[in-house]
Amino acid sequence: MSIYWVSSVTGKLDPVPVVGGFEGNRGEFYGEDQDNSRRVKVRYTWNKIDHDHARWEQAFSSDNRAWETNWTADFTRADPAIVCKNGRPKR
Repeated sequence: MSIYWVSSVTGKLDPVPVVGGFEGNRGEFYGEDQDNSRRVKVRYTWNKIDHDHARWEQAFSSDNRAWETNWTADFTRADPAIVCKNGRPKR
């Protein structure tokens, strides 16, 4: 399975995906990135905490052995009765 990112600089789809997959409630995806112009390996993990919550983490490695988590995001499922109108997001 592949995940493609969109460049925040150009607004275009990055042609090189991160690759991995899900097993149970956890997904791991790997690729390459740059950290202050230095090439690093990158790992993204997705963890399903429960029906309404998930966590995403990004970690970098310069040696492909030790990983340093440098970004996390916690997600909560939105209530569609509040955030949607006629089945579509409110604007």
